[in-house]
Amino acid sequence: MTPRQFYSKWQVNYEILALICSRSLPTVQRWFRRGHNYRPPLTLDLRNLALMDFLLEHFEQIPPNLLNKLCSSSQTQQDSHTTNSQS
Repeated sequence: MTPRQFYSKWQVNYEILALICSRSLPTVQRWFRRGHNYRPPLTLDLRNLALMDFLLEHFEQIPPNLLNKLCSSSQTQQDSHTTNSQS
């Protein structure tokens, strides 16, 4: 899914797009520019937006344990793994 499609469908701001794609705000801004300052999103960016679109569209149908795994931060997963390893 392109940044423009995601932006118009979900009415998010550039900061949210940057967070979803793990990109800087200036990079996201370049996706929306025209001319020599334009920078196309990478395939990984398009995939991240498509995945987030899917999650937003279907979050009510995703089992809670899977949703927690998909949406938890990597730090939380690392903390949990460390705690479980020490037990």
